[in-house]
Amino acid sequence: AATLVISENTVKTHIRRIFKKLGVNNRTQAVAQAASQGLLPANQ
Repeated sequence: AATLVISENTVKTHIRRIFKKLGVNNRTQAVAQAASQGLLPANQ
């Protein structure tokens, strides 16, 4: 947040909205969703 010069609350809000759009409840589910859609590089 400091690097982007935004508050932690702004980051939390963005993350919450991304989760809602993906239909997930946590980061683990978000990563699994991204992997299943081919959005992550192979072998990582």
